[in-house]
Amino acid sequence: MSVYTPGTPSLGDVGAYQVSGKPFFKGRINADSVVRVIEFPFITNWIHIRNNNVGRTVDGPLIAFSENGFDTNNYFRLFSSPSVQDTSPQVFYFKVSRLYYKSQAGNTGFDVVAGLTNIPSEVLANNWSGSAGVG
Repeated sequence: MSVYTPGTPSLGDVGAYQVSGKPFFKGRINADSVVRVIEFPFITNWIHIRNNNVGRTVDGPLIAFSENGFDTNNYFRLFSSPSVQDTSPQVFYFKVSRLYYKSQAGNTGFDVVAGLTNIPSEVLANNWSGSAGVG
C-alpha cells in the first residue's frame, strides 16, 4: 500500500494561487533616497501599491524586485495625479518574497496590500536578481 506524504508547497503549485490569499497590509510607508525592503512572510499571489501623493506634484516611489534592479534600470515608478485620486486600483499578479523601494523626488508615501499564498518565502530566497528585465 502506498503512503501519501505531502511536500512543502512550491512556486509551481497551482492550487496555492487559485484560492483566496491571506491578507497583508502595510500602510503609510515613507520612501526616501535610501533603498528599503518590504519582506512578505509568504510568496505573494497579487500586490496592489497605492501612491499617497495624490494632489501633489511629486512623483511616487520607485519599486523593484531586487536592490540590483535600481542599478540596472529594472524598476517602475508610481506616478501621482496632481488633480484626482486613482479610483481604479491596479493589481499586479507577481510571485515575490520582497519589494524594494526608494524615492528620487524627496519623501513619498505609499501603501501596500497583498494576497499571500501558503508558500513560504524561503522558497524564493533571493527573490529576483534584477537582471534580464526583472527588477
